[in-house]
Amino acid sequence: MNKKEANLFIEEMKDIGDDWTIDQVMEVYGDESLDDALSDRKSSINIFTDIIDKVVNR
Repeated sequence: MNKKEANLFIEEMKDIGDDWTIDQVMEVYGDESLDDALSDRKSSINIFTDIIDKVVNR
């Protein structure tokens, strides 16, 4: 992923309340494509949201 793609990642994640810096994106997803990084992160957020929902709604 290049810096332009990292900025696109940051903007898309910011829209759903998941804030990142360029350095964080490059460290975690720098070797992946933008599409793969977005897919992975959104999947992680969905899993986390499901866990929180189950805990809150016990």
